[in-house]
Amino acid sequence: MSNLRLLLPLLCSAAVSAQVVPLRDWPVPATTGKPVVACSELRSLTNYEYSVVSAIVIAGTDAAPEHCRVRIFIQPALNIEVKLPSAWNGRLYMFGNGGWAGESFETQGRMLTSARGLKAGFVTASTDTGHSAAAEPGASFALNRQELLDYGFRSLHLTAETAKLLAKAYYGEGPRKSYYEGCSQGGRQGLTLAQRFPNDFDGIIAGAPALFQTGTHLSRAYWMKGMNANPFPATKLGLLAQAVYDKCDAKDGLKDGLIDDPRRCDFRPARDLPRCPEGADGSDCVTPAQVRSLERIYADVMSQGKRYFPGWPAGPEVAGPNGQSGWIGQEIPGSNGPGAWTSYGYNFLRFVAPAVLDGKVDDNPMEAFRLFDIESAPSKVEELRQIIDANDPDLTAFRKHGGKLLMYFGWADPQLNPMMGVEYYERVLSTMGDSATDFFRLFMVPGMFHCGGGVGTSQFDATTPLLNWVEQGKAPARIEAARVLDGKVVRTRPLCVYPEVARYKGSGSIDDTANFSCVKP
Repeated sequence: MSNLRLLLPLLCSAAVSAQVVPLRDWPVPATTGKPVVACSELRSLTNYEYSVVSAIVIAGTDAAPEHCRVRIFIQPALNIEVKLPSAWNGRLYMFGNGGWAGESFETQGRMLTSARGLKAGFVTASTDTGHSAAAEPGASFALNRQELLDYGFRSLHLTAETAKLLAKAYYGEGPRKSYYEGCSQGGRQGLTLAQRFPNDFDGIIAGAPALFQTGTHLSRAYWMKGMNANPFPATKLGLLAQAVYDKCDAKDGLKDGLIDDPRRCDFRPARDLPRCPEGADGSDCVTPAQVRSLERIYADVMSQGKRYFPGWPAGPEVAGPNGQSGWIGQEIPGSNGPGAWTSYGYNFLRFVAPAVLDGKVDDNPMEAFRLFDIESAPSKVEELRQIIDANDPDLTAFRKHGGKLLMYFGWADPQLNPMMGVEYYERVLSTMGDSATDFFRLFMVPGMFHCGGGVGTSQFDATTPLLNWVEQGKAPARIEAARVLDGKVVRTRPLCVYPEVARYKGSGSIDDTANFSCVKP
């Protein structure tokens, strides 16, 4: 198996999901900011610290209004793009990265996200985090320590600072308010900004954040070690999903194809799945080896006798809109080759944390996972935790700045464990007290896959509630969300502030948000 094939699937991750629609519900205010210098004059800002490579006026189109596009380079390999609209609303909107980052500014998702911000009058900013995914695919960039530091945190702060500097030079004043949004790796970046650079942004959206990144990758290696030893066939995912939803769907009092909180679902593969006769295998049953593989994934990851990482909640086994289980392409290989858990886990061991296997990682991921030892691995990534994790529950400085933080996670996320988000939120409240909800709120999305998709109401605008929270003091009590299939809204539901859940009032359509209230479970 070629290393390149393992790296390629990682380039498709989106910074802001196509399902989540930033600024969809925001009434665009009148734009008052106008340039006070020519776009090309921004090139003169070049100094010892950074180089302004280009500053070009881009004519307005149906996709985006006229703006000044500035490209900046910072040693050793950090690229930043800032777009300044000719009619400015006085605000900055920075968006994050996906996967291992390194995306080109011309990728469709990044162009669409930037255009959405420009249409609403924002200065937009983004970065490749200091490496090119085309030149250094996957996590290969991490062999360069400075590029690893840039990926971890430096690029985020420099992008925010640079964007504000350009805005002040172009309009004669800096942004009145600054916002950040990202999902997955971008969600981790958002939490990093709140924890490490609390004065950079007034509002932050962290979607499905990979906040315990070291733990995520080591746990993937642990799970894939078990999966490789005892493969679970893709042909039995339908059987697994049916058993999970038969067991869990109605736990919230409403059988609607959703699991509103999988922690209330006492699903046990050894007990709840039909067993094959001894020595036999079949499409309608599971073997002891297959049960062992599943039990390993659903159970907490233990190391040195202590819980190291949460086991996987039930729910993502279900088929999404494309007819495929959420596990396909994640735990289970899909048509594009090895699953994401294999790709990410192997990349981490080979390039980011080679010390975990004492540098004995070659071009064979199965061999790398076979050698992997969860008992010794965590102690070998302590420094990495300071670079790429965003686990600090003390957000005092961000709160003092007046910042607001909105986090969301899909309960059926098959790529990043949603318990990371729940447990981090609970640690923040434990550290800072229940009043932390004055500036930090979590919204869990039943049935949603990674950053969107799945069987839940995964289309919503989290940005507008954040802006209203920052600028009008209106803390979001619920966010209206929809499930859209083939361009048609088939269900609406409220997303509730955790730990509240959406409960049916007892009458009316179960597909209408008006018939649901947010209540404590």
